[in-house]
Amino acid sequence: MPEQSNIIDKLRKTQENIAVVIGVFIALTLSVYFFTYAMLVDKGLEGMLWMQGLSAITMVLILIYLKQVSYVLAKLWLGRKSEFRDALASVKLADISNP
Repeated sequence: MPEQSNIIDKLRKTQENIAVVIGVFIALTLSVYFFTYAMLVDKGLEGMLWMQGLSAITMVLILIYLKQVSYVLAKLWLGRKSEFRDALASVKLADISNP
């Protein structure tokens, strides 16, 4: 079983990687939304506009809480491995925020 400091380092690195992937995905998606908005208005696709608007609001909220979202996903990802499962039960977000 790895030491607690190794587990925290692994969790911190995984959380950072997940946050980058989420951030890039959302940035690209919002860019596509920006450039396709006029096309959707011209074609009168009201349902697609609503879908874009609601998903854009959701993505902005995810970006606001990106640290917490990536922490939960990293904990789920590493929690599947048996060597990390017991140690991750006691780790909190504050533990990995302060290096």
